[in-house]
Amino acid sequence: MTEPLNRRALLYWLPLLPLAAALVAHSLYFDFVSDDAYISFVYSRNLAEHGQLVFNLGEHVEGYTNFLWTVLLALGMKLGVAPDLAARVLGTAFGIATLPLAARLCALLRGKRSAWDWLPATLLVASSGYACWCSGGLETMLFTFTFVLAVERLWAGHFVASGAAFAACAMTRPEGILLFGLAVLHRAASERRVLPTRDEWRWAAAFVCLYVPYFAWRYWYYGDLLPNTAYVKTGGTPSPAYSAQMHAQGAFYVWQWATQSKALYAAPLALAALWLRPRFASFAWLTIAVYLVYAWRVGGDFMGLHRFVMPLFVLVAILAALGLAEISCLAAERLQVRGIVVGAVLAAALLVPFALTQAQLSRESQVARADNGIDRPGFLRIYAHDRGLLGARLRELGLREDELSWVGGVGVQPYFGRMRAYDVFGLVSRQVAHEVPPTRPRPGHQKWAPADMVLATRPAFIFYCYQMHPEAARYALCGEAGYFHAHGYEDCTIHVPGLRESGEYYTFLKRKERDFPCLSTAER
Repeated sequence: MTEPLNRRALLYWLPLLPLAAALVAHSLYFDFVSDDAYISFVYSRNLAEHGQLVFNLGEHVEGYTNFLWTVLLALGMKLGVAPDLAARVLGTAFGIATLPLAARLCALLRGKRSAWDWLPATLLVASSGYACWCSGGLETMLFTFTFVLAVERLWAGHFVASGAAFAACAMTRPEGILLFGLAVLHRAASERRVLPTRDEWRWAAAFVCLYVPYFAWRYWYYGDLLPNTAYVKTGGTPSPAYSAQMHAQGAFYVWQWATQSKALYAAPLALAALWLRPRFASFAWLTIAVYLVYAWRVGGDFMGLHRFVMPLFVLVAILAALGLAEISCLAAERLQVRGIVVGAVLAAALLVPFALTQAQLSRESQVARADNGIDRPGFLRIYAHDRGLLGARLRELGLREDELSWVGGVGVQPYFGRMRAYDVFGLVSRQVAHEVPPTRPRPGHQKWAPADMVLATRPAFIFYCYQMHPEAARYALCGEAGYFHAHGYEDCTIHVPGLRESGEYYTFLKRKERDFPCLSTAER
């Protein structure tokens, strides 16, 4: 009996191989690392090289929101693996690892193994957003994997493993606390018991024993209850107009996810799953609804293809598969034909149009532009490419690690320039995050450091007031340039071969007394 069972198990898991290969290929179509990923890379490098989980050495500011991911990359750096490579490999690996978890969860929910279990994985592989953020360099797939693992272990009855996975999820992104809270709330409501069972106590204990020590450490290390980025997004008292604009941006983000990912069109199947598999489907619908409200409230995200709501992709795919499987069984009974024939037809009717629309979306996302403030991956790639060249060129020309600069994007340029830096949006500046009110309705960019606050730090360079341009002598800096000119700063233009966005000349501001090899008037 052992050999046939092993053969059967092998055949059941065989689809993972072509699906994994297809996901790798789809991910490589994007193959980029975003600027935000390099913020974590700076923290990882300082941890690996200096034992400090900081952006600027000696300054304990929590400018990242992905502790577990950042530490994992630091371990890779200790072993000699560059973070941009490690992030893409690990992102794809966690994306692949989520596929069999989705299949196992489907089998648990349906009470048996069948080909239907692989439909969610196939939908995810075809999904433009899922493939995109296997690349990108961020913690998205680790966050998604730990969440799906936590849910799968919970439904399998392994409460300790589920609690530990939820803790890992919360240590990867703060939203993991929300996801665990929703799981607890749903279980309490569905069980209708006053006191938790022994398994439920173990579930909670596993989460608490891992997460609370981590939370206590980060409060001791950084001194704030929330990451610095949370104060950037929520600190201060916004005006009614600002709040309305943020909510409008959030509504656009949610709508774009619902339409581009085709979640909107999968809703009827998901509703069928709610009728036929009420326990899991009610949890999934609760999570989707609350998480989307949260995304709407915070304005969504400025990066395209739905990174911010990635765990919802998996829930929708599972709900759609459950609904379609049940409809297939009912149709086969009514029509009195073999279930495998009806199932194959219905699955193809779902998969083929979905794959075609996602292929088109993947192509469109390569265009370097923004949609209502949401940057497409094509733009994110060019932005990071150019800032990498800028950082390397500035360091080559004599930028020193001990002098302070102010930047806009605080990832790639400081990483390759090895610069001590604050960003004008306040992600790595406690002062900007805590003291400046929000005025800019764009996620992650809500605040803007006042010019006098910047001057008070006496930076050697100001890189957020800049322009990249094709002709050396023709440029226009930001509106604050005149103020900085009046307080001891001057324009500096350098040539950076290979810049793609808008020309190979880069003009910024430097202190007049700082000797730096800028192009002379004659050279411009």
